[in-house]
Amino acid sequence: MPTHSDFIKHLQPWPAFARAYWYDDPRRPEIGCFGTGYNSWGVQTNQKFLGAMAVLGADPDFDAEAVGMSREEVLDLALRALRFSIASHISGDLTCTDGTNWGHTWISLLGVERMMHGVEAIRDHLTDEDRDGLRRMLISEADAALEQPVRGTKWAADGGNRPESNIWNGAYLWRAAQMYPDAPHVADWIEKAHRFMVNGISVVADAADDRLVAGRPVSSWHVGPNYFANYALDHHGYLNVGYMVICLSNIAMLHFACKSAGWEAPESLYHHSRELWNLVKRLIFADGRLLRIGGDTRQRYCYCQDYLLPALLWATDYLEDPHAAQLEQNALGLIDHEQRHNADGSFLWQRLETIRTTNPYYYTRLESDKAVVLSMNGYWRRILEIPTIEPDAPFDDAVVGAWAEPEHGAILHRSKRRAASWSWRASEAPQGLCLPPDDGHLAEWCANMGGCVRLMGETGKRMVHSHDEAPFPGGFLTTGTMYDAQKAYFGEGWTSPEQALHHYAVAALPDDRTMVVMEFCRLGIRSYLSEIKGLKLNVANDLFNGSTRTYTCEDASITADAAGGQVTGLNSPWACVDDRIGVVGIYGAESLTLYQAGRRRASGYGDSLYYDELCFPCTVGTMDVSGGAIVLDCCSAVLSGADADETRAASVEARRIETDAELVRAVSIQGADGSAYMLIANFDDARAEVTLPCAAESVTDVVSTAVLETANATLELELPPFAARLLRI
Repeated sequence: MPTHSDFIKHLQPWPAFARAYWYDDPRRPEIGCFGTGYNSWGVQTNQKFLGAMAVLGADPDFDAEAVGMSREEVLDLALRALRFSIASHISGDLTCTDGTNWGHTWISLLGVERMMHGVEAIRDHLTDEDRDGLRRMLISEADAALEQPVRGTKWAADGGNRPESNIWNGAYLWRAAQMYPDAPHVADWIEKAHRFMVNGISVVADAADDRLVAGRPVSSWHVGPNYFANYALDHHGYLNVGYMVICLSNIAMLHFACKSAGWEAPESLYHHSRELWNLVKRLIFADGRLLRIGGDTRQRYCYCQDYLLPALLWATDYLEDPHAAQLEQNALGLIDHEQRHNADGSFLWQRLETIRTTNPYYYTRLESDKAVVLSMNGYWRRILEIPTIEPDAPFDDAVVGAWAEPEHGAILHRSKRRAASWSWRASEAPQGLCLPPDDGHLAEWCANMGGCVRLMGETGKRMVHSHDEAPFPGGFLTTGTMYDAQKAYFGEGWTSPEQALHHYAVAALPDDRTMVVMEFCRLGIRSYLSEIKGLKLNVANDLFNGSTRTYTCEDASITADAAGGQVTGLNSPWACVDDRIGVVGIYGAESLTLYQAGRRRASGYGDSLYYDELCFPCTVGTMDVSGGAIVLDCCSAVLSGADADETRAASVEARRIETDAELVRAVSIQGADGSAYMLIANFDDARAEVTLPCAAESVTDVVSTAVLETANATLELELPPFAARLLRI
């Protein structure tokens, strides 16, 4: 189990780095700020800096040599940062450095919540003026929060998906009520706190739930669902695993505040938190990285990943989860690994060079996120008794199983060897995953396993047209169609009507290893394309894996440097990545291609990760394509946990099966369980009758379990439009 010193030792080198981003406010010598001091995230960046520095300065084991400055200097910076927050608030007598005042918004309480453990740590160092100013600011914010609406909609597009802000606003109101019980509106704060928090992790069923929370039925508190029935979250318009964690982290902050201060924790705080944790736990790699099956719009290994740390500590303390402490240790290891690549004590200096040199407003925010979560876990582990719980089963056994949210178009099956998923509404959709669940450093989310057909001048985002999911024991089958083109525009006023309908049939076989992806795309009009890629298996290749990957192929082994910028034909229908993931091209190209962009991508306000792509096929450059042309017609298989020999053997057994229907595709592949499987897909908009060669006397439909008889070594099937069948031979 990690100790408080494990966190503090990673915080110690940071102040010397952070000093370069410190601003001595010329208006008053007793205030200053870390970062820009601008409103919104600039204010919150400074508040997180305050939390981190306060905990470090108050630590009884303070090591001046390791920190590079004295305890008094660290505490001085913390106090000056606090005074900047107080003075620049709407209730204060100064402004932020951009001339505005912060506060009284739906998000202004987030930074306050993230700093309050630090304020607690240095409470004995506050002057009477500090306490008066803090009281004025916090009461002002609590009163303003009474005017903030409580919102709840499952879909972000409906405008009310606010689970995380409901939680932090409610948590803050409860905190303020405990701190200032003599304030005139305390009863209103408490009432609104419960309503906010019950509508944090809220689901449709809450509207009819008669269980009592805070003395009332859940239904009477309920405003609207922010989560789907199975706890999928559509925050920011995609399947957002990261914001599931943000919700839990804000629960953790009030939970530990109550525990340290001796306050009663409101039962509304924990509404559906156990159910959400049960899903989130399954969405964490064994090495501590989030398994973001819906992708991410922001920098990799940042923000939501950071706030997993307090959520894990809470899961240990409140839920008594036997694996959370080890995950906490492993997640801390991710920060340690990257920090050791930066000689200046920073967390992100090298990898986030682009954003560091172009956007100090956001770069300092990201640095302060890591600093403040280290301070949270370090502080709470120092002052509180956290239980030690011995697991009765290994972590990889505890998270085996399936999950799906059909309404959102997401499905997952996790086993000890393979994490397999597909999301039709990922941040860069569609996104599939098929990789070992013990190694998050292999993963990069961006349209992974989704291929692409890109029109020249495309400025839009791929959108889902239709989808269907069918889970079964050990895997799943999903079919669907994406609009690969939304807004392809040529200067001087021409916009293409082509939408590039991209059809898929995807099967995670019940063999604990294999995932098969079939793709088909035919264009309607003459179009100019810039890129055609089948499969597009992303392979992260950055400092977390030593910045090199080895690709073993039929006749060669290639070592790919992270920064390489090239398109390399592998002259092989199969390839194996570091003896961890195998890729087999079944039809659609002669060889796999390794694509490297030569720069960090995976952005979100600035490039954040090198990653390679294995494509089958891969064509990059200007293409003039006639109307009606089939531009993508391919099938590949990804093998989790396969070494080169296993991948080679699977390639030998995999084959295309010719059909007598023009737009029906079929393949046969040998599973790791010793069974042979057939995947058949109809890419026509009409029902198809197809006859397939099959030497077996019968086959079993894996989804329905129906047994289908063959006759004269053939199998006859009828497939609805854009449907697929998975058969075990």
